Amino acid sequence: MQDALFGTEVEYGCVGAVDVAQAAAMVKAQVFDTGNYGVIDPAPREWGEVPGNGGFLFNGGRLYIDSEHLEYATAECRTLGSIVAHEMAGDRILLAALDELDRRDEIFFVKNNTDYFGSTFGYHENYSLRSEPDDPRVVYGFMPFLVTRQLFAGAGMVEAAGLEGEPAYSIAQRSGFVETDVSRRVRFGGRPIINLRDEPLGNRSRLHVIAGDANRSEYATALKIGTTALAVQLLDDGWLPPVDLADTVRDLRRIAANWEGGWSVEDTTYGELSAIEVQRMFLAEATRRYGDRDPDTIWTLTEWERVLNGLANDPMTLSGRVDWVTKLERLQAFADDSPQGWSDPDLRKVDQAYHHIDPRVSLYTTLKEREDIVLQVAEGHIKQAMLAPPKGTRAFGRAIVVRALAEHGAGDRVEWRRLHRGLGELTVWDEKLFLAYQYIDGWRDLLSIGDYALVPYMIDWEAVVLNGAMLRMADPFGRYEDEAQEFAQQVAGLLATLPEHETRDLVPELEQLEGSGLVILSSDDFEDPADEALAGIEEIEAAGASADATPGKPEDAAGREEPGESEAAEDAAEGPDDGESDPKSS
Repeated sequence: MQDALFGTEVEYGCVGAVDVAQAAAMVKAQVFDTGNYGVIDPAPREWGEVPGNGGFLFNGGRLYIDSEHLEYATAECRTLGSIVAHEMAGDRILLAALDELDRRDEIFFVKNNTDYFGSTFGYHENYSLRSEPDDPRVVYGFMPFLVTRQLFAGAGMVEAAGLEGEPAYSIAQRSGFVETDVSRRVRFGGRPIINLRDEPLGNRSRLHVIAGDANRSEYATALKIGTTALAVQLLDDGWLPPVDLADTVRDLRRIAANWEGGWSVEDTTYGELSAIEVQRMFLAEATRRYGDRDPDTIWTLTEWERVLNGLANDPMTLSGRVDWVTKLERLQAFADDSPQGWSDPDLRKVDQAYHHIDPRVSLYTTLKEREDIVLQVAEGHIKQAMLAPPKGTRAFGRAIVVRALAEHGAGDRVEWRRLHRGLGELTVWDEKLFLAYQYIDGWRDLLSIGDYALVPYMIDWEAVVLNGAMLRMADPFGRYEDEAQEFAQQVAGLLATLPEHETRDLVPELEQLEGSGLVILSSDDFEDPADEALAGIEEIEAAGASADATPGKPEDAAGREEPGESEAAEDAAEGPDDGESDPKSS
């Protein structure tokens, strides 16, 4: 799409027989320790992370652990086809790691935004912006679009049992967790629609949207990203919609809670306005300005109009395109076949099954195989996106350097024990003592610190630093192929000349402790143990270390999948015997 750049971040839910945090750590280690998909990044990048918390991938993206969950950030993309393929590539990398670990039957990752018990997982979108992200014209001009976008971008969610057999269903998952319109924080201080943290990552600003759902439908993902990119460009070009929402959070939640239609927002001047008509304002202006500009824009404008017409006339005609409609149709079919109707607790299993990324248990995959889903990305493109970056952005150059670092064993050059000791410090929080790590926010921090014996290298979105040498990629639209190839040729030499740590005894000599008030034992206080005794101690320590390294199965693993979920999903995919699948109206 012309003059557009975008990327997404998916935080995966996890269910099964293994604790969520343990599962995330196992898969992250498998991805980077094998060197099959990328290279580990040594230093913690923000508060709460540990050394080696994540790394960059050969496809230009990044995989890391956030709040005990795996999170995958795509590379910067310029086309709708590449963003959809690269987002799906994250699913496939996790599945491949599980296969290599032989844990496919114990760990199941879910691409949704809730655990149905009050917790939410993030899905973030990033858009290149010429303006500043906290420009009031951008922020408040963007709100009417984002509040109403969930009409076609929502993933849908079963709520508590409905009254008199009616569905208790939301068309979007994240909307109910939003607490404010804008904030510079993500969780603490109110979960916002737009995060205003200024993190330009190059010579353009980044607009960070965190109120959207993770879609399973490729069509919905492409339309969500395409329409939002066009809306961003409209605002960047100085256009403002003639709408001023009276209460953005209330309208966001009100629309999400209504699956039956008649959606509206409240304008400060004109009162109630149709939510669909608000979307048509953006569509009309984007069509007038950008028209026949490029294939992605043409597709977006065409499908945007198709979806808005469908929402206005009969939302159920959008099954196979819009996630919340597709899922609602299957849930209604399941409820019609159940004696308990919409009170059947298995409806939540059906809901969750729709979002499983493992094709063996995924309701969405079953619908794709039955060709009930519109716009499917070619399998070959997804496999390619697992290991290859988009061609039209700086991710291309970054991937060249990541491969060179992996091929020359950069992760093996990190002295992890010293790194933990060098960055870790004991601190008190909430009257509890715990180990926290100093984090290195970005490449500039590492250049200023200059301790390459401790942190040999750092990979960032706009730069790579290795042993004092730097490759800067400020323009997100540039490929940096030649510069990256030249830097990659230096990697082996830069790793070979890393400075040595100043050697010092980690355990002080007895003379250094004289006068410190400690009880010091001399050689007269004990006899030398026999060689057999020392060998026995070493054997016990080795056995203990082996036991610690073997992951166990906790009795009450967080997020354990209930039995019968796959069967419920299969029943939902089949539908009722008479083929009736439309939801009942009140």
